[in-house]
Amino acid sequence: METTMAVKLVEFSLQSMVGKLEKMLEEEAVLLAGVEDDARCIVEELRSITSFLMAMSKRRNLDDQLQNWVREVRELAYDAEDSIDEFDCRLRSTPYNERGFKDFFNNLFNSIKLLKPRHDIALELKKLKVQVEEIRKRHVRYSHPNEATTSLDMADRYSDLRIIGHFVEKSQLVGINQSRDLIIRWVTDEKCPELTTISLVGFGGLGKTTLAKTVYDDPIIVGGHFQPRAWIAVSQNYNIKELLKNIIRKISIDEKQIRDVSGCQDTRLNTEQLLNMMDELQLVQTIRDHLHEKKYLLVFDDVWSTEAWESLSIALPSGKEGSRVIVTTRIEDVANTSCSGNRQFIFKVSPLSPELSWDLFCRKVFDAPDYSCPPKLKNVGREILQKCDGLPLAILTIGGLLASKRHNKLEEWKNFRNHFRSEIQTNKKLSKIDQILGLSYNDLPYDLKPCFLFLGIFPEDYEIGRKRLMRRWVAEGIVSGVGGFPAEKVAERCFNELVSRSLVQPSEFNDNGKVKSCRVHDMMLQVIISISNKVNFAVLLNEHTTNLPQHQKIRRLSWQGGSSGLSTNTDLSHLRSFTAFGSDGRDVPVPLKDYRKQRLLRAIDLEGSFNLSDRLHPNSFSKLFLLKYLSLRNNIRLRRLPDSIGDLQNLQCLDIRGTYIEELPNSIVKLQKLVYLLGGLIVHTFTRKEPNMYEEVPRYAYPDNSNHMYDKFTIDVYTSSVKLKFPKGIRELNGLRKLGMTYADDEQLLQEIGELVKLEKLAICFGEDDQVSGVLEGIRVLLSKLSGSLRSLTISHAKYGDLKRALDEVASPPLLLCKLQIHANLGGLPAWFASLKQVVKITLYFTRLQLQDLQVLRNLHTLVHLVLGYRSFDNAAENLVFDRGGFTHLKFLEIQSHGVIFEEAALQSLKILKMSYFAHGYSVDGIEHLRGLKEVHIYKSTLGIVKMVEDISRCHSNHPKCYSDADVSSKCSIM
Repeated sequence: METTMAVKLVEFSLQSMVGKLEKMLEEEAVLLAGVEDDARCIVEELRSITSFLMAMSKRRNLDDQLQNWVREVRELAYDAEDSIDEFDCRLRSTPYNERGFKDFFNNLFNSIKLLKPRHDIALELKKLKVQVEEIRKRHVRYSHPNEATTSLDMADRYSDLRIIGHFVEKSQLVGINQSRDLIIRWVTDEKCPELTTISLVGFGGLGKTTLAKTVYDDPIIVGGHFQPRAWIAVSQNYNIKELLKNIIRKISIDEKQIRDVSGCQDTRLNTEQLLNMMDELQLVQTIRDHLHEKKYLLVFDDVWSTEAWESLSIALPSGKEGSRVIVTTRIEDVANTSCSGNRQFIFKVSPLSPELSWDLFCRKVFDAPDYSCPPKLKNVGREILQKCDGLPLAILTIGGLLASKRHNKLEEWKNFRNHFRSEIQTNKKLSKIDQILGLSYNDLPYDLKPCFLFLGIFPEDYEIGRKRLMRRWVAEGIVSGVGGFPAEKVAERCFNELVSRSLVQPSEFNDNGKVKSCRVHDMMLQVIISISNKVNFAVLLNEHTTNLPQHQKIRRLSWQGGSSGLSTNTDLSHLRSFTAFGSDGRDVPVPLKDYRKQRLLRAIDLEGSFNLSDRLHPNSFSKLFLLKYLSLRNNIRLRRLPDSIGDLQNLQCLDIRGTYIEELPNSIVKLQKLVYLLGGLIVHTFTRKEPNMYEEVPRYAYPDNSNHMYDKFTIDVYTSSVKLKFPKGIRELNGLRKLGMTYADDEQLLQEIGELVKLEKLAICFGEDDQVSGVLEGIRVLLSKLSGSLRSLTISHAKYGDLKRALDEVASPPLLLCKLQIHANLGGLPAWFASLKQVVKITLYFTRLQLQDLQVLRNLHTLVHLVLGYRSFDNAAENLVFDRGGFTHLKFLEIQSHGVIFEEAALQSLKILKMSYFAHGYSVDGIEHLRGLKEVHIYKSTLGIVKMVEDISRCHSNHPKCYSDADVSSKCSIM
């Protein structure tokens, strides 16, 4: 499998490089003047090599010579792509200059300067051509025409591994009873006579097969509830005809029926010979005829594709006999397709809770009947178990290994804990974890493999933002546009595919139902790191780093705290990306501060590394022609950017949110390829330290950017904006799609922003001393100009009483808005708010609306998330009334410092209600009418709130989870 992984990655690298050369030949032939023939020759040779690699990827093993050859091809592909990118960038990048009479002389000067890069690329392509020709010769030398290029190998090995799920001891069936009983109820429900498919979905090692087998073997099922019943293992390398034959064998179809369908009455042929003579259509017909009007149960274990399911499903006759089909799969698309008739029968298999994990672990390691763990082993045992993250496969496998350590257990367990990663990668007794989880990687299309491996640059338990991840993929060329389909859309499709395949675990969703952030299971991360090390995809530096790859070029470097682990002579000149993570806020030196020697960098991601200050070298970015992504987010010491930022002429994303940068250098307007310019926001959180005492905790203080459950006892979360000032000339950034948080201090700046016609997201704030009339006129004109592009708008800190009038007078309102935030005194909603037919989220603070404005909001039927913050309504003494029929799709409602009444049948879609009160006298009535409620969060500075929380939890028909800050000792999580 290791060689297959390497071959697939090389194939991807070659495809990427060939694509770039072909694009230059087709679209920018003038840039390759004089070297077109060499470029075309290279393209043809690389295509030939790629075809050979595709054939080799099916082999079970390659000899040492071929493995070395694959590594050479990979490095050549990387080096060649670097040369092509740098050449392309240098030719296309023309220095920014002021318009006017200087243009002629600048253009002449630039033409002369281009002669050198043309000469350089000519030499590079000549050199590359020689290398490719030598590789082709080795290709011929090492390819053995008489050697089979395919081997069915993995299927057999995998089939052996899957037998584990069939023979789990009853003592080790921990936490399965509730799930088993639910599935059995679905299977035996006589109120549902139609053919029903039940799908068990989840990533490898969770016990889907084990769960299905306990249902299949349950006495209720075995005792004649279904006739016939059959278990069919599908797996990755399925053959549909063989699967259909297997079904015929398992459901005991007699030979006469087979002869009737096949049309062969030759009695000399036995059943197997008859089956081998039949085509797919005849096999399907045989199964359908036999199952017709029978009550059958079929289990299709481990279905990897919708095509496999569709090929099998046509053999299943529908009827009213109560037949059932159970499908186990790692792929959500398969689950959705197989249960397309009724999605309620999709069962998502989840990791075990910490308590059940410990129970299973003890049952595997220690002796019956009590399975008790000696006190001296408990702490280290739980630390080891934490790495398994609820994965039964890992718990049982690691538990079996630890159970075999009979002498000096404590020291051996500690040693295993301290070297957990290397044990997983090298211990043969644990190889089945790697093999079963690695199958998911092996099944990925070649273009998804590097996307998946890229997840390995993030630390354990890190919450990975979807947008951040996709932008990184695009910046490094891992994902690119296809056939007019933009790279961002391709990246989103790749991300959704990883989610669908259960390779990442969604941890947070946005208001549109999209995954906002995700995590990688700890055991899956170990597999990723293992593969990444083998194919030299990325190098990780953390406190456990003991050795770095020798004689291999470092392409991606992920620093995760601790000492850098780099020697002074480590060659980092081939770096494509550098990512730094702050582990605990310590001021540990980041390995890189001056990037001028890393000319091939495509991405620098220093989000939350805590180690940057004004010590960034003034010319840090002066040589980074290829850089597309730069994130300095949540570096709280950073207060300015160097002027060399303007040299990053290919930069597409600049993220300085969570910093104290208040003014951008004049050179920022040179970044004419910039798409995302994000800055100015710092999130603060107040938590209760003692009764009536609160401590401010910046959200960025958490190294993994997660909430660490503090939202359940948060007093308030608010966003403060750093006034990010722009120099003149922002209109030059005409590719911008997202801009914020911008300090709009004069009308001219607003006019320039209005010329950014691609802008989709805009966040602007105003000061107190701005020229009122000019700024209001500017905002009115700006919104009209951007009405066709804006999807997200934030207006903050405006204290003008006439802001509403300016919004009312917008000639062409931005009616395509999906998200809207206003932190400003309006006095009432502009008339066009009622026409926001696509808005999903609205956040209001200090708007001082009138009560009748709530009726405008209630009729926005696309609204999912509504925040009515402090002083959002003018008269706090009157209750907000939510009545029947309004807010039809609202799922999340937050109300601060205002009384509220929920009438009968109000807010039927509401799932989460959050209420914050900072004074006495507010009332909440009618929560019992919120039938769909799942969570209630109530924050107040008195202990009297506990009774309200307990009453809601006990009396509400839906028994929602209730959280309050009132119980200081336990943070009051009342279930």
